Amino acid sequence: MEDVLFKREDQVEIITLNRPDIMNCFNNNMLYVLANRFAELHQDDDCRAVVITGAGRGFCTGADLTGGGARADAATPMGMRLSTHVYSAVIRAMVTMEKPVIGAINGDAAGAGCNFALACDLLIASEKARFIQVFVRRGLVVDMSGTFFLPRLIGLSKAKELAFSGEAVDAQKALDLGLVMKVVPEDKLMEEAMETARKLAQGPTRAIGMIKRMLNRSFESDLETALEMEATMQGIAVSTPDVVEGITSFLQKRPANFTGKSC
Repeated sequence: MEDVLFKREDQVEIITLNRPDIMNCFNNNMLYVLANRFAELHQDDDCRAVVITGAGRGFCTGADLTGGGARADAATPMGMRLSTHVYSAVIRAMVTMEKPVIGAINGDAAGAGCNFALACDLLIASEKARFIQVFVRRGLVVDMSGTFFLPRLIGLSKAKELAFSGEAVDAQKALDLGLVMKVVPEDKLMEEAMETARKLAQGPTRAIGMIKRMLNRSFESDLETALEMEATMQGIAVSTPDVVEGITSFLQKRPANFTGKSC
């Protein structure tokens, strides 16, 4: 059985973590497959949006602590450092991929699985979803980009509260905190996620990809850096056919037919 499943629908790549018997815990194979696939999708013009979900009743509960989730020498400082780099490679590839990523969170997202979810651009949660910064329960520190995305999503004080306590956040509280954009019934999750992904895939996806890159860097930029990046990216955007289509459709008072093409 494949650890990760890939399917393409309407220019939307559907990625399913597929170890349902153990709540889709990460092993090294999954991490390498995901990092490589994100790199491929970055260059794939036919893919205009991505949906990520989990098989079974969980999204992902982090590293597989029964074995295979890290190097054999992960209890040593160097072994853990190298293991963590594999996890970091997944986040780096997903965040730098200039495609909108929708997380369809179907159940528990804990530890590295929680922060993998938070690194998605938009999250839609099932009513059964829970988000758990479980690291402190194991005596570990937050990783897989949690220290970056969590405080940006909900603020420093709330991020500390969740990370220090390790308490589970249910779907409704996640919505109230701003972790997710929408909570839906379990049987409507993929329908809602795909509807969102298709809408994005029909948009000017080159521009959306550049906006993603700009916003992800916004908290580390001063005003001058942000203005310079806006000027650079706008110069690139204006050279795409979608800008011509956007302006023409506006003047002709009709819906735009964006292609996401570079030229």
